[in-house]
Amino acid sequence: MNPTLKARLFTALEILLLFSIVLAVLLPFNPASSPGVPSRDSGVFLYTGWRVLHGEIPYLQIWDHKPPVIYYLDALGLALTPDSTWGVWMVEVVSLTLAAAFGFYLLKRLYGLFPAIFISFLWLFSAFHILVGGNLTTEYALPFQFALFWLFFRAESERHYGWRGFALGAVTALLFFTRQNAVAIAVAIGFYLLIRRFSQREFRRFVSDSLPILVGGLTVTVGIVGYFAYQGALPAFWEVAFQYNFAYIGERGDPERINALLQGLNQLEKVGLAQIAFMGWGAALLLLIFKKERIAPKSRSLLWMTLIALPIELWMVSIGGRPRIPYFTVLLPVLSVFAGFGLWLVFDSILKDVPRVAGAGLVLIMVASLWSVLAADYVELSSFYAQPTGDSELIAYIQDNTSQQDMVLMWGAESAYNFMTRRASPTRFVYQYPLYNGYGGKAYLSEFLNDILVNRPRLIIFSSNAKFSDFRFPRRDNQIGALMDQVKSRYTETVELGDWLIYRYTGD
Repeated sequence: MNPTLKARLFTALEILLLFSIVLAVLLPFNPASSPGVPSRDSGVFLYTGWRVLHGEIPYLQIWDHKPPVIYYLDALGLALTPDSTWGVWMVEVVSLTLAAAFGFYLLKRLYGLFPAIFISFLWLFSAFHILVGGNLTTEYALPFQFALFWLFFRAESERHYGWRGFALGAVTALLFFTRQNAVAIAVAIGFYLLIRRFSQREFRRFVSDSLPILVGGLTVTVGIVGYFAYQGALPAFWEVAFQYNFAYIGERGDPERINALLQGLNQLEKVGLAQIAFMGWGAALLLLIFKKERIAPKSRSLLWMTLIALPIELWMVSIGGRPRIPYFTVLLPVLSVFAGFGLWLVFDSILKDVPRVAGAGLVLIMVASLWSVLAADYVELSSFYAQPTGDSELIAYIQDNTSQQDMVLMWGAESAYNFMTRRASPTRFVYQYPLYNGYGGKAYLSEFLNDILVNRPRLIIFSSNAKFSDFRFPRRDNQIGALMDQVKSRYTETVELGDWLIYRYTGD
């Protein structure tokens, strides 16, 4: 067979294998297999994406404190399939496939084919355990993180950054505007270049390497910031996506951060990724210090950088102090590099002079053994996600008693119902957590209540444990009380539907 054709066929088989694993990971989350109402966070992103397609601007007209990339990715998915979330699921498939491809070919260059196959299988099924339904910022961060690894590896291998440096900066900016605390790899690259170039007195090279990275990052940043400035949303963008997040981080202390980190790592230990990775981290550190000749020169720069990245990643992922499992998805790229190194050490010792077919057989046995452990969990979690979620009766009630032009206020944090029924919220505060926390003070509360009075939602819907007389705003003065009284006077309780209290607009 022609060598070129053989190489292309082999590459196609690799991509097919990766795509098959990605489909297996995401299949339980597809709209047909996972019916019902999206999760609370995904619901906000879907609602915002839907409103973006109707010309609204995040932060200015929809209040949510995530950076903007996910809203526009969801808008893209909804533009592909306006009447369903299949398009969003397809965007997820493309995103995770890109992450898998960048990761696989990096691991293959570093450690060889067989470790790359096994570690790709390992990190992707680790992701399955912590994606909790998908369509979250941490999931969309993965291709950017793996791309940073790949671009850095190639730039260091070529000893020239150039366009790769520009791409590094651009990808870093996109990652930052996907999830701000997911940029540990980019920070580690900066530290590595600073330490390495200055320790070797390569000052000019530091400038020549750093400049294209800076230009790439600024190009994307100026584009995104310029867009929101053009829309008149820059102050809202800064206040919601940055100032609120600073306050959000400040709500928790170090004990909560340590607890969150331990709980997240516990999830990653379920399939063995964290254990292998931390052993690989220790082994890489020792070999780089004492026996670097055992490590291929092409791998040393990336390993040093990743040694720096891991503690930064652990700190950043725990900074919010909340043990929410999907947050720890951002650890997968760094852990996969060190898990690959640990596995490579084993393969290098055992299979150094053994035929490749024996290596292939060993990997097949390892994957089959891992799958025998994971299969029960996979089936159980797939069955769990196949259960209908949310309240279909409430959705039917909203659709039967309002038109698509009517507004509906979900009082609390249930904007997913606004999305499912395609009923717009009368206020940018599609969920009221910032109001409950006192953020924005009297100005936010006045804005929220005046939005209700001006836009007159047809329905206001509470969960059954909350009532107009039992709202949780921390600031209550005469002006806020008067606005609240006006709202209450215009709505009458109509029905109690399961866990919901539904109020209908009855006029002044």
